[in-house]
Amino acid sequence: MSPVSKRRKRKPAKGWRKSGEHRAHSSGSLSGAPSPGSEFDAAAYLSDLSPVLSKTEVKDILDRRLFAVPERDTTFRGAEFGRLNPADPDQRGILIKGEHPEYRRALEDPAWEGEIDGVNPRLHVTLHEMVANQLWDGEPIEAWHAARRMLDLGMDRHDVLHELMSVGVEHLHDALTASRLVDLDAYRRALNDLGHEPANTRVRRSHTTYQVKVGIVGSEPLIWRRLSLPGDTPLDELHHILQVSFGWEGWHLHEFEAKGRRYTDVSGGSRRGVHDERRATLSLVAPRKGDRVRYTYDFGDDWIHDLVVEAIEPAEGEAHVVCLDADRAGPPEDCGGIYGYQDLLDATTDPRHPHRDQYEDVLGESFDPAAVDLAAINSVLAAIRIPGTN
Repeated sequence: MSPVSKRRKRKPAKGWRKSGEHRAHSSGSLSGAPSPGSEFDAAAYLSDLSPVLSKTEVKDILDRRLFAVPERDTTFRGAEFGRLNPADPDQRGILIKGEHPEYRRALEDPAWEGEIDGVNPRLHVTLHEMVANQLWDGEPIEAWHAARRMLDLGMDRHDVLHELMSVGVEHLHDALTASRLVDLDAYRRALNDLGHEPANTRVRRSHTTYQVKVGIVGSEPLIWRRLSLPGDTPLDELHHILQVSFGWEGWHLHEFEAKGRRYTDVSGGSRRGVHDERRATLSLVAPRKGDRVRYTYDFGDDWIHDLVVEAIEPAEGEAHVVCLDADRAGPPEDCGGIYGYQDLLDATTDPRHPHRDQYEDVLGESFDPAAVDLAAINSVLAAIRIPGTN
C-alpha cells in the first residue's frame, strides 16, 4: 500500500492562506511585503530573489513558498522552535516534521519502527519534504501549477500535498525497481495531468476492475464489505451499490468526498462546492491503489463509510458488481447513528436494560448483528449494469 494513501485529516496550517489572502499583511509596495508592525517576514521567503523580477513574479513565488512551508514556529523533540528560516533546508525539514503531530512520537524516537494507521511516518514525512523542496525551489514548476489547479477545484492544502506525494512516490518506485534515474519528462507529464475538471460531455473510460473494501466508521467490530466492480462505475451507481451492500433503504441524502472534492445528486438543484456525482467515476476520484473515498449517508444519523481501493486490474470480459466478502449485518435505518446503534445492541443483550423490549421492536426478533447474507446481496447486485462497461 502506498505510504501516502492513508489520508489523516488535520486542521489547515494556520500560516498559509489561499492565493492572495496573505496580502492583508502587506504594505502594498510588494505583494507579500510586511506592513509596519506585522509579524510576517517576507524576507524569509524572498531574500534570494533577483531584484529584476516583476511584482507578479514575486507574488507567485511568495504564494508558492507560503504554500510549501506556511509555518515558522513549531515544536520538535520536546523543544520549541520559533521563527525558523524556511529558506534553510535543515530548518525547513524541522518545520515540516512539526506539521505532523500525529507522528511526533515516532519521529522523535530514532529507535521507533513500524507504521501508524498503515503509514510509515518517516517515509511519509520524507515524501512531504521532497514535495515541499520542489515547491520552494520551483523545480519542477509543474508541481506548483498542479497545486494551483487543485486548489482552484476546491481541494485543501493537505489533500493537494498528498496528490503531489502520490505522483512522486510512483515515479521514485518505478526508478528504483528498474535501477535507473527518475524519468523527469514522465514525472512532469504526470504532474500536468493533475487537477483538471472532468469533461462535462464525456467521461474517459479506464477499462479497469476495482477491488475495494468499505467499512462503516466507528463500528466495533467493523461492519464491512469487499466489492469487485468496474472502475468506470459512476458515483451515482456506486451509491446504489453501497445501499444494497449494507442494506440501506435509500430514505436519506448522501454525499461522496474524495481528495477534498464533494459529489452528490444535484438533480434537485446544484449546491456551491458540490459536484455532480453522475459525471465522476470511481477510477476518476480514486485512480490509485490505496486511495480512499468517503461516503456519508443520512446527514442526521451520519453513517460514514470509508472506501479503500485494494487492487486495480485491467477489465476482462463482461463487467459485474460482486460482493466478494462481508462481515456483520448493516444497521437499521433511523436508529441514531453508530452510537445509537451500539445502544440498541447493548440493550438487546442486557436482560435488565429498561428499554430492552422497545429496542428489540426496532431491530426485530430475527435481527442478528453478526450475520450477513452474501448470497442475498449478490442476487441484487447481479441486476446492476454499469453504463458503457459491456
